[in-house]
Amino acid sequence: MHNLIYTTFAIPRKTELDTLLLIESIRTFGGELSDNPLWVLIPAGFDPLTEPTQEKLDQLKVQIIPFEARPEILKFPFAAKIEALASIEAQAQEQAKRLVFMDRDTILLQEPTEFLISADQALGYRPVHHKLIGSDWSAPLDDFWQLIYEVCDVSDEKLFPMWTHTGEQIRPYFNAGMFILRPERGLLAQWQEVFLKWYRQPPFQAYYEKDQLYAIFIHQAIFSGVLLHVLSPEEMCELSPKINYPLHLHHEIPIEKRPTTINELITVRHENIFDEPGWQQLPITEPHKSWLETQLPDIKNHLGLLSRPSTIDENPGSGDKARGLAGQKDN
Repeated sequence: MHNLIYTTFAIPRKTELDTLLLIESIRTFGGELSDNPLWVLIPAGFDPLTEPTQEKLDQLKVQIIPFEARPEILKFPFAAKIEALASIEAQAQEQAKRLVFMDRDTILLQEPTEFLISADQALGYRPVHHKLIGSDWSAPLDDFWQLIYEVCDVSDEKLFPMWTHTGEQIRPYFNAGMFILRPERGLLAQWQEVFLKWYRQPPFQAYYEKDQLYAIFIHQAIFSGVLLHVLSPEEMCELSPKINYPLHLHHEIPIEKRPTTINELITVRHENIFDEPGWQQLPITEPHKSWLETQLPDIKNHLGLLSRPSTIDENPGSGDKARGLAGQKDN
């Protein structure tokens, strides 16, 4: 049995560049964990991954796993990801002690030994990058989070403070774009069950109508509620800020919490920062800077700068994107 399996969720054509960049980084910088199995989950019934991507994934020893999802699921922000992960949880139970999920806008920069959470820990997590719809630890509980705790059956004694990357103290709000879990605990199936039961119910619909952020992040709020209900604090392991660091929010991180160089981090999230001029001005040194400068044009050239639209709802965003830009990634 493997010590861990990496997995990510991809959409043919639209997200292949990010997906390949993530996988190349794991195989290049993962150290003793670089050769672990890597599963890419894609929706069935749509156009397949392009031939160049298929060939590259074969070279990198990646397993492509299609999953079934109903049309209404594919159109709701992040719901397809929940379906994808729940569909492979049982399969992972038979093959690995740990299942590592990373959103495709992730790059691994060094051997992720922190991913090897101990036998008594069921979850390795990072808090969200910044609060957005989260609940301020020092403020009274708002109606939205009261509703989340009611539908997920979360008692007050399960709550504890955590700090976002940008320095806000909040009630537990786990980043659904990166986590490690024990597949035998069935956490993903429970997330799917609660999400499907509640996400279209009128109490939540009212919040979507009030602010699109609630529709974008309802999956992450329910994820947090399910984890709090099922797990004790002792079964949860908060990973270091070197993991899931928001490169696209680097200048919003308190100065005392910023890394001296990006190279000292373990994984970073980049959203579309590499599409912007001047990203080289970030404190990235060798060998990672040259690797990025080589990989980005190579992959774009390999894919022919594909831009065919996807039928999956990828428009609602998160983080900076949730303030008006597009891109379906968790923060």
